[in-house]
Amino acid sequence: MAENPNGVNFPGLFVGEYDHVLDAQGRVSLPSEWRNKDAETELMMIPTRDKALLLLPLATFMEFVSKAGKKAIANQKVQMALAFLGRASRRCRCDKQGRMALDRGMLDSIGVKKNLKLVGAVTHIRLCAPENWLLPADPTEYLNEIQQISDGNDDLGALGGLLQGVFGK
Repeated sequence: MAENPNGVNFPGLFVGEYDHVLDAQGRVSLPSEWRNKDAETELMMIPTRDKALLLLPLATFMEFVSKAGKKAIANQKVQMALAFLGRASRRCRCDKQGRMALDRGMLDSIGVKKNLKLVGAVTHIRLCAPENWLLPADPTEYLNEIQQISDGNDDLGALGGLLQGVFGK
């Protein structure tokens, strides 16, 4: 793992797009370039509202937990949001062959039967049924978001950004 300028272990980049088939035990092979070469690969699987699951590196998720914990102490809405997130999330680990067991209920909720798509979303992995991965006809909205981040105009903190992404706007 490389270290970013803030001193936090950076899990690497997730780029590319892969079509996979679940094995008989409900496992998927994570592409080798997405696995941690020096230690166990651990990810948090989180549902979204748009028929997908996010796989976040455990280090990224723990950074979020650290920030969220401070806000949750005195804010009941944040406490409940975190309770919902904790209830709906699963911790996943790769075995020695790079296979990761996925929660069948979570897969059912996004329409994955046997085939699935893994999309590298730079900081995380997006997992969905192949038919639910639709590229926009006009990607301007998404490109504008990237431009705002690049320009430093992103006003969402880690807590707001993750909760907004997971639970919708």
